[in-house]
Amino acid sequence: MNHGTSLSSYNRGIFIGLMIVTISSCLIAAIGNELIFLLVPFGLLTLALTVVDFRNIFYGFFLLIPFSIEIYLPGGLGTDLPSEPIMWLLTMVTFFVFIWNAKIIPQRIFTNSVSLIILLQLLWIFITSINSSFPIVSFKFFLAKLWYIIPFFFLPLLIIKKTEQLEMVFKLFIFSTLIALTYVMVRHASFSFSFAEINKAAWPIFRNHVNYAAMLVMIAPFIWALARIKGTKRYWFALSYVLLGIYLTYTRAAYGVVILCIPMYFIIKFQLVRWVTPSAFVGAFLLIMFMVRGNEYVELAPNYERTVTHKKFNNLIEATYKMEDISTMERLYRWVAGFQMIDEHPMLGFGPATFYNNYQSHTISSFKTYVSDNPEKSGIHNYYLMTLVEQGVIGFLLILALFLIPILIAENIYIKYHGTEHGYWIMASILSYFCLIVLVTINDLLEVDKVGPLFYFSASIIVLYKLNIMGESPEMENN
Repeated sequence: MNHGTSLSSYNRGIFIGLMIVTISSCLIAAIGNELIFLLVPFGLLTLALTVVDFRNIFYGFFLLIPFSIEIYLPGGLGTDLPSEPIMWLLTMVTFFVFIWNAKIIPQRIFTNSVSLIILLQLLWIFITSINSSFPIVSFKFFLAKLWYIIPFFFLPLLIIKKTEQLEMVFKLFIFSTLIALTYVMVRHASFSFSFAEINKAAWPIFRNHVNYAAMLVMIAPFIWALARIKGTKRYWFALSYVLLGIYLTYTRAAYGVVILCIPMYFIIKFQLVRWVTPSAFVGAFLLIMFMVRGNEYVELAPNYERTVTHKKFNNLIEATYKMEDISTMERLYRWVAGFQMIDEHPMLGFGPATFYNNYQSHTISSFKTYVSDNPEKSGIHNYYLMTLVEQGVIGFLLILALFLIPILIAENIYIKYHGTEHGYWIMASILSYFCLIVLVTINDLLEVDKVGPLFYFSASIIVLYKLNIMGESPEMENN
C-alpha cells in the first residue's frame, strides 16, 4: 500500500476531474441557489488527497483547524466544521493503516507506558459509559475521545519519523494561526480592543476568548522552538505577535500559564519534576482537606447582589481576588456540587459527560449566582474534578497518570538532546502539554477541537523520542 508514489501517474487525471466537478458544483450552486453543492468539491478533494497520501489530510488538518467553526444542527446536535469530519476521516484511515500494516508495526507503539495509560483510560471510559446515568451521552463522549486519541496520538507514532515532518505540521499550524490571529485583532481593533467585546471579535472561528487564548498559548512553545532552531527573526516576530494576542485575549488563566512556563522550563532543564510534583500534590490535597473538613468552603459563598459580570478587565481582576467575579464564583458553585456528587458515586462516577445532567440537584443555594441557570449547558470547569465526578476514582487516577507520566519521560530524554534541534522539540512539547494541564484546572478544554489534538500530538512527540523513533530509518514511512 504505497500512498506516496504508486498513484502519481493518475495525478493529472485526478486534477482535471476535480476541476470539472468544482466548476459544475459552483454553477449548480449559483443557478439553483443550493449552497450545499459547494461541499461536493471539498469532499472529493479530501478523498483524493487521502488516496494519494493520507498524510496530506493529517497536515491539512493543522492548516485548517484555526478556522474551524462550530455549527449547530437540527435536533440540538452540533459539530465543528471542517475539523470534526476530518478527524472522523483520520480515525478511519488510522484503523485501516494499522490493520494493513499489522505484521510490521512495532509492538512498542502500544506497549509503552503512555500508550498503555491511554488504552486503559479508553477502556475505563467505555466501562463507566455502560454504567452511566445517561448511557447515550456517555457513549457519544467515548466516540469523540476516539477521534482525538487515534489520529493525534497513535497515528503520529506511525507516520512521523523525521524532524522535517514536525516542521511541516507546525509551520502550517503557525501560518494559519497567524492569519486567524490577525482576523481577530482587526475585528478587536474596531472595538478599540475592549475587554467587553473580545468574545464578539473572536467569533465565529473561536467560541470564546478562553478557547482562543488556549490555542495561542499551546502553539507558542512550538514557535519558540522553531525560532531557536532556525535562528530567524520571523519566528521571533511571530512569537511576539502571538504573545501580544494572548495579552489582548484578557484571559487570566492564559496569563498565568505563560508566566508558569518560565519556571517549568527550568524545572525540566534541571530535572526537578520528581521533587516539585509531590509538593504540588501535597499542597492541593491539604487545601482540599482544609476546605472540606468542617465545611470551611461555606465561608467562600458569594454575595449574590455583588457577584456580577464585569465589563472592564481591571474591575475583573479586582473582583477576582475579592471573590466577587461571577465567572469565578459560578465555578465554585459547580465545584461544590461536584464534591457533593462524589460521595454518591465514588467508584464509577455518574458517567462520562453527564455532569450537566446531574449537578443541579447537588448544588448549594448559598453559592448561586446570576448565571447558575446555565443556559450554555457548560460543564464543571475543572477537568480533574469533572473526571472524578463522572468516572470515579480510577478515572481520576488515570487522568493524573496521563498528565504526569509524559512529563516525567520528557524530563529524562531532554537531557540526552539538550541544546540540539531534538531538544527544542521535546521542550516545546513539554511546555505545550503543561499549558493544557494547568488550563484545565479552571476550564473544560481537553475535548475542544482547537486544543485537544495538539495536547495528544505533544504527548505523541514525547513518546516518539522515548522510543527512539525520530531519526531512524523509517520502516513504515512509505507504507
